[in-house]
This record gives sequence, C-alpha cells and structure tokens, in this order.
Amino acid sequence: MIKYVFLILSLTFIIQIKAQSDDEVIAKIGNIPVTRKEFIQRYEMMPQLDRQMKGITPQLKEEFLYGIIFEKLFAQAALEHRLDTVEITSYSIHEFEKMFVRDALYNKEVAEKAKGKAQQLLSDYLSNATKVFSRVLFSSDEKEIKNYSALLSKGLPFDSLVVELPEQSKDTLTFEIGMEDENLERQIFSLPENANTTPVHFEDGWYIYHIVKRYEPILAKSQGWESEYQQIKKIAKQRAEREFFIRYMKQIFLNKKVDANGPLLKLSAEKIVLLLKGKEATRKDEKDKLYLSSDDFYALEHSALADSISKVFVKLGKRNISLKAFIRFLNFENPDYKSAEIKHILAVLNGKTREFIEREVLAEEGYKQKLDQTKEVKESFGMWKDFLLHQAMQGAFLDSAKVSDDEVAAYYAKRNLKKESETVVNIVEVLTSSLETVDTVLQKLKEGVDLKTLAKLYSERQQTKESSGEFGLFPTTSFGEIGRIAGSLNVGDTYGPLKVPGGYSIFKLIDKKKPEFTADEDYAVMKDKLKRDLAFNKLRNSIIKYSVDLAHKYGITINQNVLNAAQVTNLNSVIYRYIGFGGKITAVPMMTPFTDWVEQWKKNINTP
Repeated sequence: MIKYVFLILSLTFIIQIKAQSDDEVIAKIGNIPVTRKEFIQRYEMMPQLDRQMKGITPQLKEEFLYGIIFEKLFAQAALEHRLDTVEITSYSIHEFEKMFVRDALYNKEVAEKAKGKAQQLLSDYLSNATKVFSRVLFSSDEKEIKNYSALLSKGLPFDSLVVELPEQSKDTLTFEIGMEDENLERQIFSLPENANTTPVHFEDGWYIYHIVKRYEPILAKSQGWESEYQQIKKIAKQRAEREFFIRYMKQIFLNKKVDANGPLLKLSAEKIVLLLKGKEATRKDEKDKLYLSSDDFYALEHSALADSISKVFVKLGKRNISLKAFIRFLNFENPDYKSAEIKHILAVLNGKTREFIEREVLAEEGYKQKLDQTKEVKESFGMWKDFLLHQAMQGAFLDSAKVSDDEVAAYYAKRNLKKESETVVNIVEVLTSSLETVDTVLQKLKEGVDLKTLAKLYSERQQTKESSGEFGLFPTTSFGEIGRIAGSLNVGDTYGPLKVPGGYSIFKLIDKKKPEFTADEDYAVMKDKLKRDLAFNKLRNSIIKYSVDLAHKYGITINQNVLNAAQVTNLNSVIYRYIGFGGKITAVPMMTPFTDWVEQWKKNINTP
C-alpha cells in the first residue's frame, strides 16, 4: 500500500513540475506573454516543409518565435485601435469563444463522466479476443435459416452443412472490437471457437456465424499488442462518451422551446442553388463536391439575402437569432453539396439548422456554468483571439497598398535608368482550399511522390492545370508571398503550406535566374503588372515599418534559456482539434511566420 501511495505522490509531483514548466514565459510582448506551452504546441502542430530541408535548429526556433511575436504585436495594436469592436471581427472572436466554451462543457458533462464507463468497457475488451475469424451461412428465408440452426444445434458440423449447400460462400470474415452493430459484436465475441451464433437478421436476409478462430494478442502479449491496446482503449472511450452524450443531449433539450423560420430557410436554399448552378456546370466529375466560396457567402449576406438577413431565423426561448448568424455559421462550417438541386440543398440546410440550434443551446449552458472563466478555455481562446486580431490589423493596411499612376511611371523610369532586371523563378505548385488535401499532399511528399504528379491530382489553380502545376518563369515581385519566398529558396527546395488568398500553397522551386536587362519593355503592357508589384512591396514595407515601431513601443523580451531548452519535433502534418458536441478546427492557428521586420528592429536597438 505504501508503495502505491509513493507512486501517486511521485506522479503528482511530476505533473506539477510539468505544469510549471508549461507556464514558463518564453517571450513577452508588451502585456502579452508567449508561454513555453503555446510555443511548442504551435511549432509542432504547424506543418512547414522548409523545416525538413534545414532540420530543427536554434535558428528555426527563433524565427518561429519572432513569427508569433509579430502576431502578438499586431494583436495589441488592434486592441488599441478598437478593431475588436468592428462588427465582423467582434463576431468572429465571440464565435471562437463560444466554441471553446462548448468544448469545455463537453469535457465536463460527457468526457469526464464517461471515464468510469470507458474503463469498465476496456476491462471487458481486454479480457477477451480483439479479433474473431468466422464463416457464415446465409438464407433470405427465415424458416430455412431456422432449420439450419436446428441441425447445427443437434451436432451437425458446420463444414458438413456448408458442403451440402454449395451456393454458400467459403470466405472467412474478420470481426474486430468496434463493430457498428454492437449487439452482433457481443454475440460473436462471447462465443468460443467452433461455436455458432443464433440466426441474425439484417435487411437482406438471415445469417449464422461460425467462429473459426479467436485472436488474443493483448492477453498473449504477442507482437503488435501495444497498438491493439491503444485501438481498443480508443473504442472504449468513444463508446462510453457516446452513451453519456446521448443522455446529456436528451436532458438539456428536454422541454426546450425552439422555433425555426421555414420560409427563410427555403429562401436561403433557393439563393444557394443559384450560386451552385455555375459551379455544377463547370465541374469535371459528377462525384466532385460543390462548395461555396468566401465571395459567395459575402454575396449571400450583402446582396442575395440582404432584405432578409436581419430577420429572426431562430427563436430560442426568449432569444431571437437572425438569419445573418446562421449564414455566418454556414460560412464557418462550409458544408459540401452533391448537387445544386433544391431538395438536396434543403436537406443539407435542415441538418445544419439542427446543428446551429444545438450549438447555440450548448454554448448558452456553458456560459451559464461560467466555463469561459476556466484556464483551459482562456488559454485556447486567447491564442486564437490574438490570431484573429492580428489578421484584422493586417487587413487595415490594405489602404496603404494603393498605388497611383505617377508612382508606377516613376518606378518604370527608375528601372530603365538603373538598367535593373528582376530575379525570375519557376515553381511547381499545389494550390488547395482544403486542409485535408494539404495533409494528403504532405504525406505523399514524405513517401517520395513527385509534386508535379500531386499537382495534376489536387491543384485548384486553373491556370497551371495543363502544365502539371508549373508556372513558367516569373519575377519574384509577382504572386505576392509566393514570389517573395520562392526568391529566397534554392532550386530543389519545397515550401509550404503557405496561406494565400485562394487557400493553401505548397510549391517547389525548379528554376531561378537573373536575366539580362532589356530596355524595350512597353509601358502600356507593363503598367498593370508594375502596379501590382509596387502595391505588394508598398504593403510589405509599411507592415515592416509598423512592426518595428510597435516592437519599440510595446517592448519585447525573450528568455533565451527557456527558448533553447524547449524540446521540439517536426510532425509536418495537419493536426485537427475536434470540438466537443461537434465541429473541428486546426489544432493551432495556421500562421505563416513573418520575420522580415526583425533585422531592422535589431539594427535600431543596436544603434546608439
């Protein structure tokens, strides 16, 4: 007994030490700390192909930290400029908080309460086989299958009966813990070898299963038992939580009065049909799913449904929830559609309306229990809030990127005068709006699949479809961040995923050169391109300058010892966080570390 108490005390001490080290501040930007926990989570859960090229080095960790610092600088500036009160930003921030509150409610009311049941199920599974191999007798006639069962119960060998019935399958079926039909699973796994089940009815007929062999790797501690154990443990947890989830959902929605506006739902479906019709006409395969873009949702809110967007869509007790809230929920969830038929769209929207109502009710309950005040919610929400605020602040810089015709003409004259030629690059790219596709591409690159092959299969950039993702030579001042980063790579390097307006870009540099200067560029032809290049550089330079100013204003301190001691790995996969009661997000914000401001900031610090 003393030994076990000592073990528990030791484990408690280790957990306390770990918690303390997780809370260590690795950097501080004004009033905002970056903890060791946040840094490691974000470093490890943010896939970046360039890490594979360079390896995990102190320099890479420092660069990543400065990317987080940039985000926190802009988050503080956004608060100072009250961008958190701007309607769309305020809405996004609140939705993320509600999401984490729901997740905390799930952990409290379902996950925690299901632990005992999960342990009981695990014990039951571990004392049994994990796989059962069987053969089967089938009949579409109940009387016939009962006759087979009677013969088997009288001692007729299963194989003898199968021989007499040549139309029966000779295949062996494999059953594993975690079957969808739990009643059948209990019957099959409770039987010894050479036993038979009673007749089991399914939609297509009747079945009798004969147990050929039971596989018990965990009991025997045979090869692979550890992975079997983890899989069984996961199934026990899922099944226990599902039981408590169903129970809790019945309880919380008992006597809950909810009304949804049917005509508004139908109107929304009709407008979505119109948006999807064009996409349906251009898709190459009928199996390809249809999605609405951000522009489509903007059109729904500001034009297609503008006359109805403020009307009450859901009455939840004393609360009235507008159609706008539902449309923004759809934007966040972005469901897929198999076709643009009104019946199908209505079916999808009906399901999403149910989810929308459930999540509103659950968030309301979470706030009632003050779960927004818990440490876990504050940590998760704080990280995402800073990310959203920094995005809002960056968006405020778009006006500074406006370029006049006079500026373009001056830039053109300067280039010709100095006889400057730009570095040009060529890349192969996969562009996708789906994070699931990003993960697939990353995994296939690990397996050695060529990026051109992957571009043919997955890239959504129509201009490069015919060339297997290859761009052709272009200046590094073109294509925004893609061009800038490509100019910093060596030929053969692969980079990504990079967040760009069209989704996520993964690209490989296949050529890089500085061509000879030619003075015969026609200004009328070059004007639009030069304007885009100037706008990008102007935006980038203004962000760099502002970042340096903010760094001096708020102050930055870095605990180099904590940074050096932080042990990190490179998972290089897209990792999701599944939210309790439904929904998922990336485990951490998908940030492309921006560090172009750091050198100038350090130079200013070191200048007397």
